[in-house]
Amino acid sequence: MKKETKNKITKLLGLVPIANADITTIAQNAPGVSKKADVLQIALSFINFAIMAIGVLGVIMFIVAGFLYMTASGDQSKIDRAKSTMTYAAVGLAVAVLGFVVVATIQRYFVTGA
Repeated sequence: MKKETKNKITKLLGLVPIANADITTIAQNAPGVSKKADVLQIALSFINFAIMAIGVLGVIMFIVAGFLYMTASGDQSKIDRAKSTMTYAAVGLAVAVLGFVVVATIQRYFVTGA
């Protein structure tokens, strides 16, 4: 066997204990992690973060579109590009707000049981 193949096999076999580890036990014993944290709560936290990131990107794109519009200097193609960027930024913000509403509703009825 070549030395490279032996190294690859050794590295892969070294990962077997990690792959067999019970991830919930590791997560529950990690410092700063609540014992009551479950998959749904983690998923909702991730989705909330993603929606906030989309909202921030939407605001940034709205600012960029305004800058493009102001610096168009009467060039119709640049003005059209700025308007389309502004439209897409507004649609992105609307999707982010709608996504936040949907996630908040799901969280309210299924997680907290209200």
